[in-house]
Formats: sequence, C-alpha cells, structure tokens
Amino acid sequence: MLAMVTIVAAQAQKERVTEQRGHRDKMMAEKLKLSDEQKQKAKALNEDYRKKMDELRKKDDILVKDWRNQMTELNKKHKEDMSALLSKEQKEQIEKYKVERKKMAEIDANARMEKMKLRLDLNNDQVEKIKKQQSEMREKMKVIHENKSQDMMKKREEMKVIIQKNKENMRSILNEEQLKKMKEMRKSTPRKRRVIS
Repeated sequence: MLAMVTIVAAQAQKERVTEQRGHRDKMMAEKLKLSDEQKQKAKALNEDYRKKMDELRKKDDILVKDWRNQMTELNKKHKEDMSALLSKEQKEQIEKYKVERKKMAEIDANARMEKMKLRLDLNNDQVEKIKKQQSEMREKMKVIHENKSQDMMKKREEMKVIIQKNKENMRSILNEEQLKKMKEMRKSTPRKRRVIS
C-alpha cells in the first residue's frame, strides 16, 4: 500500500514538474517570439534531451561520479544547442529578462525583510546584521553555484554547511522571544524546494 502511494505521489510530482516546465517554455517562446522553425527545432532538441536523460537515469551499471559527469555534459550540450537556435536579439532579450528577474528577487527579499522586521519586532541594528549576513551568504552560494569544477553533491554539501552557519548566526542576532516567533513563522509557511544545478 505504501509503495503504491509513493509511486502515485512520485508520478503526480513528475506530471506537475513537466506541466510547469511546459508552461514556462511556452511563456518564454511567446516572449522571444520564436519562429515556427525555432519552435520545431526546440521541441526536437527537448525530446532528444529528455530521452537521453531517461536513458541515463536507467543506467545502474556506472559509478555515481560518472553518472553525474554525463548528466552535467548532457545539460551543458542541451543549453548550448538551445542557445544556438536563438538570434542575437533573442539572446539579448533573455539577458534582459535575467536582469529583471534579479531585480524582482531583490524587491521580494526586501519585502520579506520588512515583514520579518515587523513580525519579530527587530531593531535597526538587528536588521543591518541580518542583511549583512544574508548578503554574505548569497555571495558564498553564488560562488559555489558557479564553480563548474565541482559536482552537484559536493555543492549541496557545501551549501548545507553555509545554511547551518547562517542559522547559528541568527541565534546570535535574535533574542529568545524572536527565535521562538521565527520558528512559529517557519512552521506556518510552506517552503519551496530549490534545485541546485
């Protein structure tokens, strides 16, 4: 029974991810005004990529390190192939979109900080310490993320250490009552899973 529930849940998750990816790809195609030819080529590249990834996932006779390296190579090649489909203007549009996303992320981060300040009754000194700590953490995460010589598992391990250190630092900034409120806030807020690539 448990195995059946697990299989159904995994399949539902896979369908949601596929649906979200399809929606995102469709939105991007509309924004970039892809030609019919570009859409067909992109569809073929995506199908080929998914087929190769499925084949790789089924391999159980290779070392984990080799599996990760092959996966990294497949991802890199797919990204290059997709980029080669785009015109110069479309590539510039993607870069513009990335800048916009970064600005929106900063706005969201500032809004979260303001909510945190209100809910935890933080003083200005605490806010500045938290902002500094979060900025340093983001920089460290960025360095790890951009390190192409490390495999995904090593990156995850290093990021876990940074997150743990961040939690410890928060304990030194907040008082007991604020820590208690923060724990309650985290319990009541659903967390999004992030994929590290």
